[in-house]
Amino acid sequence: MNEHVLTVDVYASWGTTAPKYRVYVDDNLLTERDFTWPGHEVFVRENIIVNLAPGRHNLKIEQVNPHGVIRTKNITLDGKPADHVFTIGSGPEVE
Repeated sequence: MNEHVLTVDVYASWGTTAPKYRVYVDDNLLTERDFTWPGHEVFVRENIIVNLAPGRHNLKIEQVNPHGVIRTKNITLDGKPADHVFTIGSGPEVE
């Protein structure tokens, strides 16, 4: 397994109650966050350092409560554009 860096911008918009979300890679829960920052439309850049074996993996952002709307943008893996489902190659390169 090699260390990789995933980044994802998690956007939220809400009225009176801020949303909460969870970040998973594959089936592993990495964090749960509340949007506690001021404003009613903000984003957080998640920088996720993971040790992953070669193969297909899944990044999942799950909204926990029914308040507001959560969206994701700008997913990267080791600085290169990626998607919620991504593949780690067998060498130092990323596919």
